[in-house]
Amino acid sequence: MSSKSTVKLIIFLVLIAAILGVGYWLYMLKTHPAALPTSPTNGSGGFAPLSRSGISGQTSSSTSNYKTTNNGGVAQQTNPIPVLRLLSDTPVGGYGASTTASTTLVRWIDRGRGNIYEAKGNTLAIATLSNTLLPKVYNSIWNKAITAFIGPTIQGDSETPTYIYAELNNQAIAPAATSTRSIQTLTPFSLKGRSLPSNTIGYAVSPQKDKLFTLVQDTNGSVGYVSNFDGTKTAQIFTTPLTQFNVDWPSTNIITLINKGTADRASYLYFVDPKTGVWKKVIGPMNGLSAKVSVDGKKVFFSASGNNSDIVSGIYNVASSTMMDVVLRTLAEKCVWGNFYKDVVYCAVPFQNFPGTYPDDWYRGTVSTIDKVWQVNSVTGETKLVAPIIGQADRVIDMFNLGIDDKDNFLFFMNKNDLSLWSLDLVRSH
Repeated sequence: MSSKSTVKLIIFLVLIAAILGVGYWLYMLKTHPAALPTSPTNGSGGFAPLSRSGISGQTSSSTSNYKTTNNGGVAQQTNPIPVLRLLSDTPVGGYGASTTASTTLVRWIDRGRGNIYEAKGNTLAIATLSNTLLPKVYNSIWNKAITAFIGPTIQGDSETPTYIYAELNNQAIAPAATSTRSIQTLTPFSLKGRSLPSNTIGYAVSPQKDKLFTLVQDTNGSVGYVSNFDGTKTAQIFTTPLTQFNVDWPSTNIITLINKGTADRASYLYFVDPKTGVWKKVIGPMNGLSAKVSVDGKKVFFSASGNNSDIVSGIYNVASSTMMDVVLRTLAEKCVWGNFYKDVVYCAVPFQNFPGTYPDDWYRGTVSTIDKVWQVNSVTGETKLVAPIIGQADRVIDMFNLGIDDKDNFLFFMNKNDLSLWSLDLVRSH
């Protein structure tokens, strides 16, 4: 065969192979259509919703994990929501949550600038509610509707905190404003408020979040007051020569006071009647005592310093004056009682022992823990792991400032290491 014939034969065979390849590709495309690529989940984009069957609403500009349905263009998320959800990656100065018939709202204040943000249970978007400059708010407690908060702020070069009451007021936006200002700078609310007494040394909100307990220092010690949440209609309920207390209002008829103790100094837990101001000693003396009282006032989860500067934990029954030891060892500040399941307490528990003097080293920040979430049944003593946290988050989390919604669906907490804000879906984590 000549060289020309050989070249023609090779070209013919190549053409035949190409035609067969294209035909096979068209056949496979017809019988096995390719899947559309999906965008990766954005783990820091918003809040884990209450809906157990996915979420619906408007698409967010920060995520593309949505598809359009054929029934009017309702957008639904295609990727699952993480059980452990990062709400704010920047430092937070406290938060408040409110559960409605359809969803849960969470609002928090940015510790640096004072901006107020909101996450809803039916969207991944984070809304900026207020841009009012209110820097260095280190903590906050919110009313029931999460429309107002109380907290300490550091103003100017002062090292003494000023306690303020601030509320979100509707802000009218003129149509012409959008032509001269960026839409992103316009917010639906502005912050307005006033200062509380300058010598405030402690405060707590009632379980209904409509009343405020304030501890104010005077020349003879301190004075306890009860008022409306906004500080109006104030009534004095007691005076005491002592000033160093941790205060809380866990149950309708119980305000708690614990004199601040250390590993080498004893503390006591007192119940105070918010109507009469009568004190009752409940637990103590215990070195380094801290405690969380159940919403019905019947049980107390407490922690104290052990003989070897470790942590001792237990549950105290108020009615029977008996104590139940628990297997878990953690600080009471890392616990919260259920609102719906009143006999259950949820705690962040270090997954291993960290050498130190407790609670002193943890308060000072010289010791940081790596936590898992456990629950304890205060009736049966049964303990159960709720979430390992390790491996679910992109960082080490030392949990504090725990809160829970009215239906015990979600646990909220802050990370002591970076002051970020998180939510944990308790229903899906079990």
